[in-house]
Amino acid sequence: MSKMHAAVTFLGVLLSVPAAFAQAAPNAAADMAPVECTIKDNVEDAGCRARLKGLFARKADTLTLMLEGGKTKVYRGNKAACDGDDVEKCVVYKLQHYFPAIESFVVSKSFYECGEYQLVSRRSGHVTVMSEVPQLSPSGHYLLSIDISDACERKYDIAIWSAQSDPPKLEFRYKAKQYENWELVSWAEDGRLKLRAEVNTDKGAYDQEAELVREGNGWKLMPGRRIERSK
Repeated sequence: MSKMHAAVTFLGVLLSVPAAFAQAAPNAAADMAPVECTIKDNVEDAGCRARLKGLFARKADTLTLMLEGGKTKVYRGNKAACDGDDVEKCVVYKLQHYFPAIESFVVSKSFYECGEYQLVSRRSGHVTVMSEVPQLSPSGHYLLSIDISDACERKYDIAIWSAQSDPPKLEFRYKAKQYENWELVSWAEDGRLKLRAEVNTDKGAYDQEAELVREGNGWKLMPGRRIERSK
């Protein structure tokens, strides 16, 4: 091989690297995207089953999670009790989400009234109980859970866990003294979230904007603009 031919070949390899990386990067991002499962007739949808093939199994009321090291975590429900007269034994388990970035499942545990969500680590099998399905930060370092239930008792309005440990560590918990319904507006940076709440008081109702900012080892809820609602 001549020196000129070798140089041209080497240049061709260099030029092909960015193109290959550009194709691989979106695929890698897609692989890390949260998987959401839709359940119908107590069965997870086909797309969910395809994406999570080998990670879980469903047989009637029994949901089995496949953990690392060949271990499993088994949930046995009793949907028939929910439809019958024995509602005290009513319990239904559903696989709601899987977070590849932190290798964790989200399983809903529903009773005849109310219930909870369990974040299950595939690495350790550890369970972290939450009141609502968590949302993952852009880098996958934090988990946000906002409870807006009016039918069940709220243990918190806003809660944040660090997902950098197993089990996740609770870093922030906020429970309002008045009626507040919060929602996530945007989460562009791990340590800064934009939130908005519908607030109802004896003196009136308004919308409250706020930022939740991580400072040091903790978080601070910083109120912003208050928008009065028309009567």
